Amino acid sequence: MNIFAGKEKLAPRPSGQALLRGFCGGTLSIFILLLIGQYSHHAWIMAPFGASCVLLYAAAQSPLAQPRNLIFGHVISATIGLFFALYLPINIFTIAIAVGLAIVGMQYLRCVHPPAGANPLVILLTASTTAYDWSFLLFPVLSGAVSLVLVAYAVNNIGKGAVWPEYGLGLMKK
Repeated sequence: MNIFAGKEKLAPRPSGQALLRGFCGGTLSIFILLLIGQYSHHAWIMAPFGASCVLLYAAAQSPLAQPRNLIFGHVISATIGLFFALYLPINIFTIAIAVGLAIVGMQYLRCVHPPAGANPLVILLTASTTAYDWSFLLFPVLSGAVSLVLVAYAVNNIGKGAVWPEYGLGLMKK
């Protein structure tokens, strides 16, 4: 008897084109961020961007993988992490509260992007070894997030019938 055999159903196996898009998109996205960072002498990458690539290329039609969610989710969460790192004592309570507030901020502003939930953790857990300031919001947060969206736009629109994003930044009311 297999205790893991239930009635749940696995997602359909992705097509070869989807696998190729995931490989090329993820590789190209991270390569570009690393390359720009190397030449500009600014960090354009942070660990949560790897998880963002999973959504951008393996679940591109999800609301969680849309430009608004990716860009604003990362900026909001990083802003909360920076505020805590710069103005509050860092301990297990403030770290946990920062993550909770990042989730609430993304929910309230309708830009939930799960990888961005890691931003306060990255910032607060490395604050003792990294000198953070508000410029972190430009490099790597905003610059990296916008770059990921641009690469995803190019990669996710290759092929017949490919249309990404489902919606853009959603700044204008319809």
